[in-house]
Amino acid sequence: MQGKVLLIRPQNIYHYNNYPPLGLIALATQLKVNGYEVKIINCALEKNPLDATKRELDNVLFVGISILTAEVMDAFRIVEYIRKHSDIPILVGGVHCTLFPEQMANCSYIDYVVVGEGEEHILHIAKMIKNKQRQKNKIFQKQILDMERLPLSEYSLDNNIKQFIGSYLTDKLEEIVKRPMRWLPYESSRGCPSQCTFCINTVVNNTCYRKKSAQKVLTEIEGVIKQYSLSHLKFIDDNFFVDINRVRTICEGIIEKRLSVTWDAECRCDYFNDRMLNDEVLKLLKLSGLVQLTLGVESGSAHTLGLMKKGITSEQAEYAINKCSKHGIIARSSFILEIPGENIDDIKQTVHFVNRLRKYPFFTCGVGTFRPYPRCELTRQLTEKRLLTQPLDFRGWANRDIIDMYTSAEYIRPWQVNGRYSESVAYYLNMESAVRLGNHQIKTTIDKIKNNIFVFLARLRNRLLFYNFPFEKKLYKRFLVNFYKKRQESEKTQEQ
Repeated sequence: MQGKVLLIRPQNIYHYNNYPPLGLIALATQLKVNGYEVKIINCALEKNPLDATKRELDNVLFVGISILTAEVMDAFRIVEYIRKHSDIPILVGGVHCTLFPEQMANCSYIDYVVVGEGEEHILHIAKMIKNKQRQKNKIFQKQILDMERLPLSEYSLDNNIKQFIGSYLTDKLEEIVKRPMRWLPYESSRGCPSQCTFCINTVVNNTCYRKKSAQKVLTEIEGVIKQYSLSHLKFIDDNFFVDINRVRTICEGIIEKRLSVTWDAECRCDYFNDRMLNDEVLKLLKLSGLVQLTLGVESGSAHTLGLMKKGITSEQAEYAINKCSKHGIIARSSFILEIPGENIDDIKQTVHFVNRLRKYPFFTCGVGTFRPYPRCELTRQLTEKRLLTQPLDFRGWANRDIIDMYTSAEYIRPWQVNGRYSESVAYYLNMESAVRLGNHQIKTTIDKIKNNIFVFLARLRNRLLFYNFPFEKKLYKRFLVNFYKKRQESEKTQEQ
């Protein structure tokens, strides 16, 4: 054995923990294949994460921490704690570190910073530390890796993987599929060639599309499905459909191998055309198990779509949603309000557009206000106009108000046209889509009646575009809290 490495996933401020830490699992797999012992700690699942960390520090080569911006508060607490108790090297990576490598490197607690993909870097760092070598430059710059050469992520390296396999998948998936799902995320490609001004991929220069071959994908997913008895596979590619011929080969292979599994993925609306997602291809996708496509519609306003450099029209979006419904595929559509430069008419156009799309039976939507992802083009415009300030160091980011300002999906921000109005618009559009709670999740008649009343009131408000005096919003929030509290207590009783 080459030595032990401790990998940590910090808790995010929103307590969202539905997905396994696939990035850490990929790093752990690379280390294990090369003879290292690896331990993954998911702080969200530990009663006392710091104690759990301390117990694992003995005889560790180094600690690796993957950090999203919403995880910075917990990540800072962890690195500060480790440094107070040991001189073990600390390596950090993840999206926040890729955005701000110099800030992270300037933190005295941190020894090394990985920018972008980390599978090769972490192996090099492990060998370097094992041989008691040091590197003056703390930053390991971005690499573009050959995905064909990377090993299949060994999900079992996360001791909590079974908990994730049985966790609830949001949206309409279980409502349409009508059975509890056993699922895992799977990555078959990286990168997206689109240039959307609000997207993190353009900021971190993740626009170079690279992929696993169709044959490698088929071999890997067949193994994962059988090993974990999966009924559903969630492709988490930045843009799964860039190479449509590869997609077709994968779907044909799923059918040929008789893999009894449903799946979903993300897709651009302008891919619905004669060359890519035509009726023939959509039939093949459906036959292979596709049940949902996540579509980045974003707005019903041509002006707003131009500000985003989205590269699509609302007509293309509606065409895509119509095609999905005709083929029985859920069109899970995302929308963003309060893009810098929008006006109130743009926002109302989006509400009208969503209302019109409700006629398609497989349409559902998730709506949020614009999140100014650090360093994206639209965020830079705000910082240049001094409408938004950006912390200068790692410690500065460890602030709840700062993190909410940059990452919260429903938040009133100082530059918005009408923040209170837009926050209510987003909330009620989501309420009508039942994205927080659907009747298929509810067992008691009384709770179904209550939920239907809330959905009806949301539908009425959305058709009238009337969002003043949102008294039922507080009642709905209380209803949700009580529902999930009762369900959690029921699950604990069943376990006992």
